[in-house]
Amino acid sequence: MTRMRAVVFGDDRKIRLEEVPVPEVGPGDVLLRPHFCGICGTDLHAPSMSAPFRAGVVMGHEFSAEVVATGEHVQGWEPGTRVAVNPNGNLCGTCGACRDARFNLCRSAVFVNGIGIRHDGGMAELVTVDPNVLHRLPDPVSSEQGAFVEPLATAIRAVRRSRFRLGSSAAVIGSGPVGLLMVQALRHAGASKITAIELSAFRRRAALDLGADIALDPRTDPPTDLFGTELEPPEFVFECSGAQGTLELAVDIVRYGGRVTLTGLPSRPVELTATTVIGKEVDIVGSIIYVEEFPLAIDLLAKGAFDIESLISMVLPIARFDEGFAALANPVSTLKVLLHPTRS
Repeated sequence: MTRMRAVVFGDDRKIRLEEVPVPEVGPGDVLLRPHFCGICGTDLHAPSMSAPFRAGVVMGHEFSAEVVATGEHVQGWEPGTRVAVNPNGNLCGTCGACRDARFNLCRSAVFVNGIGIRHDGGMAELVTVDPNVLHRLPDPVSSEQGAFVEPLATAIRAVRRSRFRLGSSAAVIGSGPVGLLMVQALRHAGASKITAIELSAFRRRAALDLGADIALDPRTDPPTDLFGTELEPPEFVFECSGAQGTLELAVDIVRYGGRVTLTGLPSRPVELTATTVIGKEVDIVGSIIYVEEFPLAIDLLAKGAFDIESLISMVLPIARFDEGFAALANPVSTLKVLLHPTRS
């Protein structure tokens, strides 16, 4: 086998299936066979985003895999070992963020060495990575669940960054996979009431099934009208969609002195009325990826703390990746699509 199939971000900013060379295993590399790779919103919107996708990169940063082979300098990783890959684990180790142990803020890890963005990722039959990005999957965690470690760690990080308090109320804007994992994390954190705000009726139903108390369609049930009249304004709001107008909505509905935590990445600049932030003394907090939350997510999955199976809408071979992208672009009945690189 000298060539393999992979989903590639082209130099024309189009995503296509290509035949590419099988990666060579260097002395410090681990060769992986990806099992399942999730399609993320970042992947979906890559052609229009300013995120620095390298032309020719193999996409995919949410994936589980098994070890196939290791380079001569690598120890401790045996063939057949199942792993989850931290795509932002290639730290520079020297920047101010690394020195302060704020590893999620290492620009090199995210924007220079990010797997699936700058370095080849999991939407391929084989991929080589640095062993530092690998985390073992214990037996109770399936390979399908292993593909959710990355988005789950992101959701957990956001809840922790918000300094959410037991018994507080929350609203989650956007009921995609991260938003639904956020709903579950907030339920585990002891939220008194969780409101999901989502355009898709299918995803609103999923939010209710997974722990939300209320699910609102902002077109027919304007949250700005309901909160403060029929509903008590939430103390914490989590913006998970990155859509236009949702930051303004989050600030409008959060209670006075409340906190808004941002995780959704907008594809273009968003507007915000600063006088509302000032007048209500709203705290706005950004949350990006994770640090210790990555291994924590694996531990919580091993304990059965999160319903992952309900989030999987379809599993496709990479030859049909375009069907998965199309389904997510119009998510009438789709939550998460996993690609199975070795399935024909």
